[in-house]
Amino acid sequence: MNEIDVLKRVSSNLTERKSSAALSNYQVLCNNIAYLSNLYKSSINAFYEIQKNISQVFDDDNIINQDYKKNKDLNSFLPIVKRLMLNSFSVCSKISLLTVPDNRNGITVDNVGLLSRGFDEYNDLVTATRQYVDSMVSDAYQLYLLNPKALNYHVLVSLNSFKKFATKSLSSALFNSDVDSALTEFEKIKFKDWNNSPITECLHPTFGQKVDYLIGTTGTILCDVDLSENLKNIFKFSSEFTHIGYVSTFFTSTTGAEVIFGDDTGPYLPSTENFSELKYEILLTACKLLNKLYLPCLIKCLEKTIIPSVANSISKKVNTIISSINEGVLSRNAEYYFFIKTGLVNEKVNIPLTCMCGITREWEYPHRPNDLFCFSCGSSFKLLEVAGDGGYIITSNGPIKIIGSSVPDFKDLSKPEQIKLLQQVAELKKNA
Repeated sequence: MNEIDVLKRVSSNLTERKSSAALSNYQVLCNNIAYLSNLYKSSINAFYEIQKNISQVFDDDNIINQDYKKNKDLNSFLPIVKRLMLNSFSVCSKISLLTVPDNRNGITVDNVGLLSRGFDEYNDLVTATRQYVDSMVSDAYQLYLLNPKALNYHVLVSLNSFKKFATKSLSSALFNSDVDSALTEFEKIKFKDWNNSPITECLHPTFGQKVDYLIGTTGTILCDVDLSENLKNIFKFSSEFTHIGYVSTFFTSTTGAEVIFGDDTGPYLPSTENFSELKYEILLTACKLLNKLYLPCLIKCLEKTIIPSVANSISKKVNTIISSINEGVLSRNAEYYFFIKTGLVNEKVNIPLTCMCGITREWEYPHRPNDLFCFSCGSSFKLLEVAGDGGYIITSNGPIKIIGSSVPDFKDLSKPEQIKLLQQVAELKKNA
């Protein structure tokens, strides 16, 4: 192809928008968004309480490590850490507000257009996402390093850009004589030397380099090998919207009639579901960024700045948030196996399948494989048929009843019967 061939193909695709495709179960999507949204909101509220605790601790010089006490140069980092945490809480709160599930109360076929999602909604969500991932990674990077020259670079580059168009009122509110003198010193440095000067340093100038550095140093790569690529991809994707790219603008600003879908809750539109899919992926990434990158860096910061006994006490609270997010994320869209009696699938009965999230789905006859999922959390179900007259399968979580067998659930057995069965299991393991 030559340049004209490519131009024609681009032109046809940018002027003939295809119909939006709804690819997920919208009800499941909304349930998962609601679950993660509540989890994320409670996590950042807990983080805010920890932030207030850390601020109080930093005011007590008796529990500050030697290098960060009031008479030491590195003491200047303590108010900066406070500010960074407040900044982090602000961007977390914005993402929390923009990733709540859709409210379909009162939505009918006549007013379903209220659920249509276009340029304004995409622009707000994805621009905030760009701000979130960029800010949280940058703040985590500074919390982990606590390096004067690295922080100087980060702040002075920001101040230099801010001052270019700041009004007199903004300048007077921010730029006092101390800041002006520091900025004047920075402006003497040639641009090519900004990342390596007597007062500034930047060993990881790009977003991707910061991500890789933090993942490598915090050990996150051991528990989530895809996080690095996911963060880089969402950064590039959100940059396309933030910079008003050709594709993002065209996709979100093109209007037209939409097919009306419906479920047990009511009507909705393909653009509603497409937007919710993006919202869920952003919310999931936001949880992982907070959980696997930012909070571990905060723990490293505490270990450097305050005495071990106090640092450990606060770190336990931080780790509680980490564990809560991790368990919550793993509970969504998982894959679970059920042991079922051979032949039961062919019988004209409803088969109860209780998901790990606690919701039971009645798998109705005729038993369609496409229905093997949980409406609440989106987890998929796999069936393993077991022949014979056995009652239980022994797993790492204990005895599990074979669906369709005549025995009661293990939890419904009396205490003596449970103990007897567990003793039999222990004896089998011993003999094995």
